[in-house]
This record gives sequence, C-alpha cells and structure tokens, in this order.
Amino acid sequence: MPDFEALIRHQQLKQPTTNQRLKVVNKPDFEEEKNEEPTIKQSGLLVNFFGGFIGSVIGTLTILFLYVNEYLPIDLLKLK
Repeated sequence: MPDFEALIRHQQLKQPTTNQRLKVVNKPDFEEEKNEEPTIKQSGLLVNFFGGFIGSVIGTLTILFLYVNEYLPIDLLKLK
C-alpha cells in the first residue's frame, strides 16, 4: 500500500500551475444591475415582519389551547 504522504506529494506535483488553473475574466458591467429594481421593498419587509409575528402568536395560542384542554400534556416539573 503506497504511503499517504507520497500520494499527496505526487498530486501536488502533478497539479497544473496557477496560470493554467486560474482564468482572468473581464470586469462585469455594473450599470445593467443598477437599472434593476430591488426585489424586496420597504412594504414587503413590514409584511414579512408582521406575518412572522402573527404566525408566532397563533402558534403560541394553539399550544396553550392544546395544553389547557389536555391534548398536549407538558410536565415541566418532570424535566428537572
């Protein structure tokens, strides 16, 4: 079985040089990206915030409802 370090050394020597591996690309045109409108507007952020808040309130109320009606037994004293 060949030596692990010898295999690594062989792979490193066999690699192409950085000039052969890396490719130089032209500078992208940023003017085209500036013309695009942002996907999330200020009103969208507010809708996401209040939607998440209302969802967490509904989830909490659902868990409390299930706990009060004894469909979901939560024994906090047993967790100690």
